[in-house]
Parts: sequence; structure tokens; C-alpha cells
Amino acid sequence: MPNDNHDKNDNLNPFSPQQPAQPEYFADRKIELRDFRRMAINSGRLKIPTPVNYAILGSWGQGKTSVLYKFRQVVIEDLQKEIKCVCIYFALSPESCQNWERFTSDFLQDIPSNLTSSGKITKKIKAELGKWEISLNLGPVGATRKREERKPRLLDALQVLWNKHLEPSGTQIAFIMLDDLHYFPLHKEESAYLTLRTTFQELVNRKCNYSLIITAPTLLFTDIAEVAEPLGRFFRPIDLNMFAFEDAKEAVEIRLKSVASNVRVSDETIRAILEKTGGHPYLLMFTMHELLNMLGQVKSVEVESFAQNWPRIEALLGRQIFAQKFQHASPTERKLLIEIAKKDSKLVSPGAFSQFKGASRLFARLEDEELLIRSDRGKYSIFHPLFAEYLKNQ
Repeated sequence: MPNDNHDKNDNLNPFSPQQPAQPEYFADRKIELRDFRRMAINSGRLKIPTPVNYAILGSWGQGKTSVLYKFRQVVIEDLQKEIKCVCIYFALSPESCQNWERFTSDFLQDIPSNLTSSGKITKKIKAELGKWEISLNLGPVGATRKREERKPRLLDALQVLWNKHLEPSGTQIAFIMLDDLHYFPLHKEESAYLTLRTTFQELVNRKCNYSLIITAPTLLFTDIAEVAEPLGRFFRPIDLNMFAFEDAKEAVEIRLKSVASNVRVSDETIRAILEKTGGHPYLLMFTMHELLNMLGQVKSVEVESFAQNWPRIEALLGRQIFAQKFQHASPTERKLLIEIAKKDSKLVSPGAFSQFKGASRLFARLEDEELLIRSDRGKYSIFHPLFAEYLKNQ
């Protein structure tokens, strides 16, 4: 007699490329997690505030937000056994980053709902935060107990939060996590990046133990070096790499295990997927999601099945992912991308495309859009070989 539960579990597909990996699905990055735990505990136990600030860097789809989610889980669950700490997570958006005042307003107002930890410390802090009201009625933002108009002062507000609420409740260190720092306009308001650095440096000077953790594209820090170079030195960078075989295997198996699936994916299949995707986390998840959908209810996913279905998966990647990225480019940029792909060279330089007026500027814009990757030698490559194949067919 068939086991209905067994069949239902085999049908579940836990590979969702559209969303960052939740902590339960998290795989790889063991060195980064180990270092974060060790340094966080050290910073929390030091009597004089000495926090470490982190910049989680990577390109599109490499899992920056997934790492940030995992760090938040570590703070809430793991670190509580060693130190008393809290986490304030804030997802940035173009709207909240229009200017520094708007960011400060949105961030401060959301602190009561975005502050998390575990145990009694959260209840105690949130009870106190009930008395700490932020209002937009007095200029962009102001404490309700003060009636003069003024611009928001993130520095002063976070000092009050530490002195009046966090430290009295026993907090040793507070982690502030800002997701998608690149939404701050780089050329419109360069001061936002320097103001962020100055704010958190001064908080340490005022004996407030805040650790700032941000996510951003790797390219952003290259651009920032031209206008706000000290910000790069302020952070400990965490550069995300592509998955190797063991990382990819863990990423696949942990998701299947999370839904109690009895489906087995052979090592040969994982290696074949890795070869096609180059270990790109998003493309790996996309491929696994579509492969399981195409195979239906199976007990084992073998390399022959993958090879048979790969042309359909690649076509879906083209229609659903690469076409969208291609359309973000201007008509001239699209023509240039197609010509670069047709060159079939690992690295190209703007000088080889003199038929395009302002080729260097076009290359730089395509790099900003993460469609090209610049090497140390000033040459470029298309961001992924699969995208290059898509371009050749345009």
C-alpha cells in the first residue's frame, strides 16, 4: 500500500529562486559564519566598545541578503548563549533613501518593530521603547517630547536608544543590519555614505556598542572609493564567491531535507548543473526548481534526466531572466552586448569596439547594470556564460 505522506513529500519543491534563502535553507559560507560569531562575541564582551562592521559584497544573485538573514538568526539564536545582544534589521528601498533625512525618519520609526532578540531582553526593551516615540509632525522627524523643528539626528537618537533602553536592559552589543545600501544615490548625495560612517564612528566614541552590517554590490565600493574612500576602510568586507561542488551539494540536500523529501539528486547531476551554472547560487536554485517541476514525482534525479531537460531549462532562463536583464540596457547597449558575445573571447576591451561611439562610457554603464564584469586589467567579460549564449541568439 503506498505511503501518501511519502508521495506528498516527494512532490514538494523547496527550490525558490525568487526569494533569498531563509536561514533554514542556508548553505556554505562556513568560514564567514565562524568569523562573525567569534568577532561578535569578542566585541560584546569587551568593556570598551570595539565593534566590527561588515560589508557583505557580491553581484546579482550571489546571496547577499541570504547571508544577512543568517547573521540575523545567529544574533537572535546562537549568540544569546554567549552575550546579550539585539538586532535591528532594516531593508532599504529607493523611497527610503531619497535623502539622509528620509532614511533617518523611516529607520527610527521602524526600530520598535524591527528590533529582535530572544528571551526576556526583547520584552524589556520593547516595553521601554513604548515610551520612545518618533513623530513626523515637527519637521522631517522629531521626538514628541521636543517641540522645536529640526532635522533628524540619527546619531543622537541611537545614543538615546543605547543609554536609555539597550544598556540598562543588559545589552552588550547591538547589530544594525541595512540591506541594499546601494539604494543611497551615489552621485546625487555622496555625503550619505560618509555620514553613515561618521555616525557609527561617533557612536563608539560615545561608548555605544553598535555593529553596522550592510549588503551592497561589489561594484558600489569601487565607485565609493572615488567619492567616499574612508567608507571602504570602515568595513570588514565579506566577498561572496560562487558555489563549489560541496557547497552546491549542501545547498541542494538541505532544501530537500527541510521538506522531508526522499528524492535523491546524484553527485553527477549536481556536477553537471554546477558546470552549466558556474556555481551561481541563483541560477543553481532556478535550475533545480525547474528540473524537479519537469521530472514530476521521481525518487532519483540522474544526470541523464538533467541532460534531457537542460535545453528547456536554458530556454526558460532566457525568457524569464536574461530577457529581462537584456531589456534594461539601451538599444545601443544591447547591440554592443551582442557584438561582445559574438567575439566569443573571455575578456574584451572597449578599444576593440571603436564602431560604437563612446565605447568606454557604454562599457562602464553596462558594468553599472551588472551585465559586464571588469577585471583588474581594465578588460571586461559578460557577467555569465549562459547570458553570453543568450545574446548570441538575439
